Amino acid sequence: MLPKYLFYLAFGTLLISGCGLETDDDDDETSYVEVSVEQNVYLPLTNATRFYYSSTGGTTGDLEANISYDVGMSNAKGYPVYKVAIDGTGLTLDLYFRTTTSQIELLGIDGPVDVGDADIDYLRFSTPIKLVGAQTNQSTSASAEIEISGDPLPNPTITMNYSVANRTNIKFENNGFIFPTLNATLTAEITVTSSIITTDPIPVVLDFYFTKGLGLVQHSGNLTENSTEDYEVKFHRLLGLPNVMSYDAVGNGPSHFTMADSGDNLSSSDYRILNQAELNSMGWITISTDANADWKINVEDNASTPDTLTSYQVLFEDKHSDERLSGNITIVISP
Repeated sequence: MLPKYLFYLAFGTLLISGCGLETDDDDDETSYVEVSVEQNVYLPLTNATRFYYSSTGGTTGDLEANISYDVGMSNAKGYPVYKVAIDGTGLTLDLYFRTTTSQIELLGIDGPVDVGDADIDYLRFSTPIKLVGAQTNQSTSASAEIEISGDPLPNPTITMNYSVANRTNIKFENNGFIFPTLNATLTAEITVTSSIITTDPIPVVLDFYFTKGLGLVQHSGNLTENSTEDYEVKFHRLLGLPNVMSYDAVGNGPSHFTMADSGDNLSSSDYRILNQAELNSMGWITISTDANADWKINVEDNASTPDTLTSYQVLFEDKHSDERLSGNITIVISP
């Protein structure tokens, strides 16, 4: 059996540390935290890395998503929690996720989100919302800071009734290739009650698109009575992670592992590959170094080569800091 860090041949782009990861929480206090290796194939998350998104009707790459390990919430929950902070001229939104080998959970949303006369911020679900697998007629209480027409709402009681639907027969296209994608649609109604007001149920529809080896590549939200989304973002590019290594079924693709932001080759002088032997043993892939000590990859077309859309993790470890940086090899389908 393969080691656990392969996630049973799952795929990742995550930054972890075997002895803990130094990061900042929301209060700017530095802490060392233990980061779980086991993340979902559709949502591998990193600390201190960035995605760039494009918003509907906006400039390409105009939204920056900073991904961080949330120390405070992780300590409170007792398991790793990541924050995806999307920030741009037209949208500021923080999403809090837990990712495990079998599940993706949504723990909270920061806005503020404007719904009619109400501003809802720091929304935290008492029971995390599971986004993998059908969920029907579910309910959770929640906490939040709420203002009505600019005035704080005292001691609100918040109830969220929701359902989740999944689709896996869809694909995400990037740079001329198609990747396997999970669509999770959260449909909900939020009711707020306090000593001075009870709101009508607030409709919420959140659409998430998670792609193997990348993570959250598309997200839209509808929090009003509008028939179209109030916002929508789509993946544009990476920063601080290895490029996804894409190959067609006959092995055509890049020759070296490169960083997405600089394009520089990853060198064996700086990184070791922890699962090199396991990958080479599959019979259709060979990972080695060239004359410059740069890590290179060769994919062959033989009887062992996957003939369907498939991804594999490549787990790097920094020789200087022992931090781990995970890349991805994908056999893709051309559109």
